[in-house]
Amino acid sequence: MMQIYNSLTRKKEEFKPIEEGKARIYTCGPTVYSNAHVGNFSSFLMADLLVRYLKYKGYEVKWIMNITDVGHLTDDNELSDSGEDKLEAASKKENKTVWEIARYYEELFMNDLKALKFTPAFKYPRATEHVNEMIDMVKELENKGVVYETSDGVYFDISKFKDYGKLSGNSLEALQAGARVEINEDKRSAFDFAVWKKLTGKNEAHIMKWESPWGTGFPGWHLECSAMSKKYLGDTLDFHTGGEDNKFPHHESEIAQSETANGEKFVNYWMHKSRVVVNNEKMSKSLGNFFTVSDLIKKGFSADAIRFTFLSAHYRSKLNFTEEQLKESQKAIDKFNDFIQAVYNSVISEKEAGILEDVKIAKDQFEKGMDDDLNMSVALASLYGFIKTVRKKLDTGISQYEKDLVINFMKTLNSIFEVLDFELKKEKEFSGEEQNRISELIEMRNKSRSEKNWAEADRIRDELIKMGVKIADKK
Repeated sequence: MMQIYNSLTRKKEEFKPIEEGKARIYTCGPTVYSNAHVGNFSSFLMADLLVRYLKYKGYEVKWIMNITDVGHLTDDNELSDSGEDKLEAASKKENKTVWEIARYYEELFMNDLKALKFTPAFKYPRATEHVNEMIDMVKELENKGVVYETSDGVYFDISKFKDYGKLSGNSLEALQAGARVEINEDKRSAFDFAVWKKLTGKNEAHIMKWESPWGTGFPGWHLECSAMSKKYLGDTLDFHTGGEDNKFPHHESEIAQSETANGEKFVNYWMHKSRVVVNNEKMSKSLGNFFTVSDLIKKGFSADAIRFTFLSAHYRSKLNFTEEQLKESQKAIDKFNDFIQAVYNSVISEKEAGILEDVKIAKDQFEKGMDDDLNMSVALASLYGFIKTVRKKLDTGISQYEKDLVINFMKTLNSIFEVLDFELKKEKEFSGEEQNRISELIEMRNKSRSEKNWAEADRIRDELIKMGVKIADKK
């Protein structure tokens, strides 16, 4: 039984699909005005983990991740609907057209998805290619009497949706009591949000524009996801995922639009990734801790280490992202891969060593962890325990059947992790000069360890590893 923490109900719930054996998932994708950073990818990797585990359990998954290429204003994380379109701001800064900006950063994003070995989504719909669907939804909202037109746009009257705030706790009453937003005298309430913006006032020179019954303009950011999720997944979704910062006002506003327009519950299970901090500080360009995937790869870290770092931490726990964590993740991956090579090279015995039972125990423990709200720490503990148990049996030998059993089990788990290497490696051959140098370094390292000079021992270890020497210190 798979249980997921539902952000809407604030408790773990058993997953019950809308359609037996199938799962519909929508993920808020990037706004392509700049390169996505590791905090963004931590949220996307949570969704990738969900998709992969559902497939592992036999579900047919339809996953949509949108591309926001219009309408996301610089102040849209509040309810002011003010500020400049992020793509148009980037266009001015980089002296490119908005379309060039969108396609350039979308391509970089797709390259990062490939580097991090994401399972491909069913579709990555662009907002600019679904404006007709957005206009249709505004018409439906207009028919329902929940939107109104002003001189600068069309706004959703949140007082008409009594459940506004049920996801985030930001009800109209709570907003009126504490929030500060820019005053727009044409709006009935300062907290009503735009579903359509007209080319007037601050938006008079907006480059990306479409004709609509309310005049030339462009869609509101919140509307985009409601319209695209409906087109590809229907009125009700099994899962909607995103970052913790998407919860309000974006997801809250999606609920209001979709449930009013469609007359159905919008999402059964909401999942939100906790924020990522870097060295215990908020990620920010001014602090110099704003990392992109390509930044980290240029520093010498592998994409697999980046992927494993985010997967190994529970998605609802705040992650303090450090380079030390990346190094530890790489060590863990190397240990997994060394284990795979050890299995390949192990002695074949005519007698079986009880590996079948070891696999059953590890599989049960792994699934128990993953079924508990994708608890990767428990799942990984089962894998570490399995490797420790099997390694003890490799010296005396396991049967060929058991070898195949172990490798196939690791491959099955890798359908979720996607960081392991199953290519059989040939042992590196060293020249006489290299062997002499290796012996010298090992002797120096043993001396440093005996003197508890750990820094020097680690330096020599790193030099040996670069030479292709495997280091296995006995505890």
